[in-house]
Amino acid sequence: MPIFSRHRDPMLEQIAHDTFALFPNCHRCGQRISRLEDADVRVLVQRVVHRGGCPAPSPVPADVPPSDTTP
Repeated sequence: MPIFSRHRDPMLEQIAHDTFALFPNCHRCGQRISRLEDADVRVLVQRVVHRGGCPAPSPVPADVPPSDTTP
């Protein structure tokens, strides 16, 4: 039986919760996903990604000079 046909299986739900608890960061963009409802848990490969797409990265100001750490 294909796994996609078992979308209401309690055992798969538990595996999805456990996978999200272990890997709360998106596999695509690296940002933390705050809620399981916002995640698409790929059970077979144990990956978590944003549901629908990753948010846009926050822009880094170009006028901030690098910090000088030399003594």
